[in-house]
Amino acid sequence: MKKLWDGIAKDLWIVLLDIVAVNSAYVLALLLRFYVNNEFRPTVSYYLTDWLHFTPFYTVIAIIVFVIFKLYGGMWRFAGINDMNRIIGASLVTAVIQVIGTLLFVRRMPITYYVIGAILQFLFISMIRFGYRILLVEKRKVANRKVPTVPSMIIGAGETARKAIQHLEDTPFRTTVVVDEQSAGKTLDGINVTKDFEDSLSSVRAVFIADPNLTAEKRKEIKEKCEAAGIELQDYTGYLSNLGGRIPVSSLLELAKGSVTLMIDGKEQAFDSGEAALSSLRDRYEIRSIEGARIELAKPSSSAYVGYEAWAQQHKEQTGEDVSFF
Repeated sequence: MKKLWDGIAKDLWIVLLDIVAVNSAYVLALLLRFYVNNEFRPTVSYYLTDWLHFTPFYTVIAIIVFVIFKLYGGMWRFAGINDMNRIIGASLVTAVIQVIGTLLFVRRMPITYYVIGAILQFLFISMIRFGYRILLVEKRKVANRKVPTVPSMIIGAGETARKAIQHLEDTPFRTTVVVDEQSAGKTLDGINVTKDFEDSLSSVRAVFIADPNLTAEKRKEIKEKCEAAGIELQDYTGYLSNLGGRIPVSSLLELAKGSVTLMIDGKEQAFDSGEAALSSLRDRYEIRSIEGARIELAKPSSSAYVGYEAWAQQHKEQTGEDVSFF
């Protein structure tokens, strides 16, 4: 209970906005229904009186429902689909409470009152929470326009590709083209999708593979063409197809069951176990790709930062690590 009240205290300004939202939504529904010729129809003015009498009880109950659905104490700058699901659930419950409460304690209100009021309340509650994130995203986009960027290509047009585009938004890399044969002619997050890999290669300085279904032969072909053009290539389909977080090489090998094959700088070496493979490593590596028990590793590289050496050096001094794209 203490934790719940701490969450309310932390989001007191959101509570106050919610109080305004849950009440203004239903009074606006009445106004939209009965406000004609610059006045509320006198013959149905009792609806306003009933709304006013029910408002204090509904406000308290609505806030309690929001607490139960954990709509307070959240980190709304990271609001996502799970938060939206809780908002939808809380809105449905409060809509039912509004119907039952008015029927029991005042009178049956017009159907438009219930429908429009519930819709407006849902929109208001959503905007209160997601509005903050939208403002942060737009602020970040404006700030990013002021710094040098590296035009980049995403290979793939599925969910993994979408995650890759979102990750790159927080880096100097900007996705300018998406390559995918099946989705050519469409757009992904507003970015044009094409099937012409070679034609698009000349316009970018970095390539990110984000297609888990890409064959080993195709990956090898892409790698060779990128190396010939002097373009940085990164393959992050391994962990982006999971939760979007980096998989440490050590953690992966410690969990590996059975034999493991490591591919480093084009050379493959087989090991009886993940622990044996881990003990053979003497340098720090990044995971490029995972295909069954075959893991491709590479040393961290910042060659795509040509022209941005100062930025990369500053990052290394601050974090103690080479530049990482994610």
